Amino acid sequence: MILETLMMVTLLATDLKETAKAYNDHFGYRTISSGIINHLCAKQSGYESMDGQNFIIMRPPEGSPEVMLRFIEGGNPAYQPMLTSGWNAIELLARDPDNLSKNMTGGAFEVIGPPAYLTNAKNILAMQVTGPSNELVYLTHMHDPSLSLLKPQSPASAVGNTFIVVHGSNKLENHQQFLQKTFKNLLTDPVRFKIDILAKARGDSRNTRYPIMLMKFAGPFGFEFDQYKTALPTKTIDGGIVLVSASVDSFDKANVDWLRGPTQSKCVGLSGHTGLVQFPSGAKLEVLSPNPKKKG
Repeated sequence: MILETLMMVTLLATDLKETAKAYNDHFGYRTISSGIINHLCAKQSGYESMDGQNFIIMRPPEGSPEVMLRFIEGGNPAYQPMLTSGWNAIELLARDPDNLSKNMTGGAFEVIGPPAYLTNAKNILAMQVTGPSNELVYLTHMHDPSLSLLKPQSPASAVGNTFIVVHGSNKLENHQQFLQKTFKNLLTDPVRFKIDILAKARGDSRNTRYPIMLMKFAGPFGFEFDQYKTALPTKTIDGGIVLVSASVDSFDKANVDWLRGPTQSKCVGLSGHTGLVQFPSGAKLEVLSPNPKKKG
């Protein structure tokens, strides 16, 4: 089974109206759907407790590929990112992180990592912010995307698509084995890297170098896995990212231990057959395919 395209990231929000305004004002995202999560969609997503919750679906500005953000009401105002294992951040493409940073002063987004180059090559300029529900968002500009592993398309607007979702791991080796067994995508070897916002959030030394690895999709998307020095188990998710949805080539001959086997999608904004897998951290990934395995 090969991961092809990011389709949707689902996050918990404390206030949908405030969230919609913030993402529209700062990122140019627009709401394309809203409503109430029904029982079938909640079950499909792996969270039956979401039945009856309000939601909105937002998409990037015109001209960008459509990776949607689905916000579901019910986030804990006290939620803090980067403290538990599982999904931790969305990474969006941006044309000018410096300008975005200047326009965020006193607004719904708080800059926790000012724009800075990630390496001495000075090809990738990134900043990190927390949103209205304290969700963690990376905003990244690549001077020359062709030099990167994922080779994403530069956004036509100030802010474009989600192209990476970041996951925190207690033990990278466990995820490495799971990913290699489940997917046929390219998975890089772990490389140690300084992550200033992570060190600050977790009280680690500023000089801490965290092992990270990247799984490349068939398209210009990826999952980043960061290993923490110490991490609390994810027992109850009360904020941030709760689900990532991605397309795959096919379920045929897939070597998957399903948390929920493939069924027809019942969620607004997601079509085709959908299955649910669970990472060693407990994080959930929904995979969708137009080519389900035929019986008989």
